[in-house]
Amino acid sequence: MTENTIQIKIEEIRNKIRTYDQAYYGRGESLVSDKDYDMLYAELVRLEQEHPDLITPDSPTQRVGNDLTKEFAKVTHRVPMMSIDNTYSEEEVREWVERLEKSIDKEKLTFIGELKVDGIAMSLLYENGKFVRAATRGNGTVGDDVTANVKTIRGIPLVIDTKETVEIRGEAYMTFDAFSKLNEAIVESGQKPMQNPRNTTSGTLKLQNPSEVAKRNLSFASFFLLSDEHNKSLYENLNQISAWGFPAVIHSDILSSADAIIEFCKEWETKRHTLPFPVDGVVIKVNSFTHQEMLGTTSKSPRWVIAYKYQPEQAITQLEKIDCFVGRTGVVTPVARLAPVFLAGTTIKNATLHNFDEIARLGIREGDYVEIEKGGEIIPKVVRVIIDKRSADTVEYILPTQCPSCGSQLVNIEGEVALRCMNSSCTAQLQASIEHFVGRTAMDIQGLGPAIVSQLIDNGIVKGADDIYKLRKEQLAGLERMGDKSAQNIIDAIEKSKSNTLDKLIHGLGIRMIGAQSAKVLAQSVEDITDFYTKTEDDLIKIETIGEATAQSLKLFFSRDENRLLITNLQNCGVNTKGMEKASGGKWSGKTFVLTGTLSKYTRDEAAKIIESHGGKVSGSVSKKTNFVLAGDDAGSKLDKAQALGVAVIDEAAFERMVETD
Repeated sequence: MTENTIQIKIEEIRNKIRTYDQAYYGRGESLVSDKDYDMLYAELVRLEQEHPDLITPDSPTQRVGNDLTKEFAKVTHRVPMMSIDNTYSEEEVREWVERLEKSIDKEKLTFIGELKVDGIAMSLLYENGKFVRAATRGNGTVGDDVTANVKTIRGIPLVIDTKETVEIRGEAYMTFDAFSKLNEAIVESGQKPMQNPRNTTSGTLKLQNPSEVAKRNLSFASFFLLSDEHNKSLYENLNQISAWGFPAVIHSDILSSADAIIEFCKEWETKRHTLPFPVDGVVIKVNSFTHQEMLGTTSKSPRWVIAYKYQPEQAITQLEKIDCFVGRTGVVTPVARLAPVFLAGTTIKNATLHNFDEIARLGIREGDYVEIEKGGEIIPKVVRVIIDKRSADTVEYILPTQCPSCGSQLVNIEGEVALRCMNSSCTAQLQASIEHFVGRTAMDIQGLGPAIVSQLIDNGIVKGADDIYKLRKEQLAGLERMGDKSAQNIIDAIEKSKSNTLDKLIHGLGIRMIGAQSAKVLAQSVEDITDFYTKTEDDLIKIETIGEATAQSLKLFFSRDENRLLITNLQNCGVNTKGMEKASGGKWSGKTFVLTGTLSKYTRDEAAKIIESHGGKVSGSVSKKTNFVLAGDDAGSKLDKAQALGVAVIDEAAFERMVETD
């Protein structure tokens, strides 16, 4: 194809993707299957990689960039983003309507009610139909330029069908599902969880790495259009916003009286609990822009808008027991078991206590009466203890010292608020740890997928990683949907894995903070894995790329009797535990590479093998000692750090030239 033909092809694909995105995010309609969409997107990525000169900033592939600085540029809003007066009273809403009608006694006012999404107000600027800038509300007059971060929000079109310069205002927010997934990951890492979706959205928009923002899956709901062409009414503008593909806020039809406004507010007071995002009220606006202009503003807020806020929904119940459960990484999390109570449309029996610091902060005891609410309208949480109702026979809560699943001693790693079970054979962690152990980047035992692992655990056949090497063909063949041939293939894969290099085993053990590259460095630092038993934290820190926190994690793991027993059992089964020789010679001898992002022609393992075949070393983190960072698509914080340290950054093309050069 000619360059012109390719450019036409690329633009056709971009337009299709924009159409699909507008339907999906703007109207909730799926015009194609996920598979067809992914294939189309992949085709666009391929064409743009082959013809990088044809990439444009408004392409759907360019949502995640790396152009944020440590200081966000300031943006002066063309029209101030003023605050809104709030009320919790129906009577005050009626008085507000009456006051406005008196101000315009010869005009009939109409109104629009919009659900008040609990997020962060944003301003989006479009010039000649292209998205050029996003800014936070800030102080109402000046906000922060967060364009690179907001560009990651899939519901925001990068191109709209207008030649006019327009501004779209709306609310960036986080759905309950996105918030829950983020908090699960944070708690599993031993850190304090986020408190609510709104504050989390605010913090997310200020992150320095857009690829991290993209992972948090923010959403957007538009509620206002500033335009010279579209200047008649709010209702018409909401329709125009939707026509351009923006997800508009849920709103009413045109309302003609205070009674109609109150009815809309009451309707959604209960219905809001069925929504997948937080709503804390209804914003009521005068519909006609002419009437808005006539009513004007006070020094801080428009007279033509008011927010009716819903009362926070809380309930008092008794905390009957504090239970603990163990997550897949060993983090122990306390949960409040409550006397059932109805709250925000559901019966609540459990509430999160997040971590043991939270129990101490609240001063909570089993048997206490507590006030609970849905934190950020999502997860029930304990707000406070009702001390006046405390029984004289309650006692202070004592922190657990042993894992509730396996009985192992719990530890508190420095810098974490969590208690953690370090026993890799803990039954609560067993499924996830076995899946990791047999995975491709670890021992690479093909055929042992999650379903097979689950059956082996449920039948009591596998209680630890060492049991994998004791499996017999007839045990596997007896499992559901497992034939003789498949069973033999797994036995062969298990036997083959015994000769893996030590880094595969170290990575497979699932030691906290140890990834594939760190495992390789560690494997090259010892003659046998048992050498780690006698190494001090100071010894471990001296190993290249191993920091204090990682050294502490290693020391804790190898000091546990149950983990040493696991290693002994693996050795007795014939699994290799001998150290690896450091690569020597080669044109990249002494050179350290870091890989980041998605490579188009290689997997990371393939790229690492090429580097090591030429004497180079691959590290998992960027430092002043790093010589090259090989950056693919969606490169993240490692790229940012490399640029800050002045480390050479290369793409795949440059990497291939280096490989070919003697």
